Amino acid sequence: MTRLLLDVCPGDAPELDALMTRVIAHELADAAVRAETLENVRRNLGWSIEHPEHCCHLKCIAEDRLVGVILVKHFWNLCSLFVAPELHRRGIGRELVFAAIGRCRGRSDKNALWLNAATNAVAFYERLGFTSRASAQPLPRGFRAMQRPL
Repeated sequence: MTRLLLDVCPGDAPELDALMTRVIAHELADAAVRAETLENVRRNLGWSIEHPEHCCHLKCIAEDRLVGVILVKHFWNLCSLFVAPELHRRGIGRELVFAAIGRCRGRSDKNALWLNAATNAVAFYERLGFTSRASAQPLPRGFRAMQRPL
């Protein structure tokens, strides 16, 4: 499957929202966590469209359709990574993360990517070199604060 990684454009917002909504519905069983997560990713999507100069926001296109997206706010806060559920474990998430790392390197004083991983994503991030970190904010049950050097 040939894949293209492209910058997100403002006109992509509806399609990105649809993908993120579908993935969240598929991955999160708890309705309250699902609603909170969806509200958060929509807020971040809106922010990224208004502030493209302050983030790395990439989409993955395969077979002429959106199959993945990553958003790194301020070049250190990995706040969204979504891959179509039927395409998990095919390297799309890994490709998006490493492309974002390359784009973020040298653009933040943190010199790392930080994220709050959902329970089902912790092992994925660990395989990419992310480790646990302390978090000042309360996280939903099972979520883990993580980081990876750039």
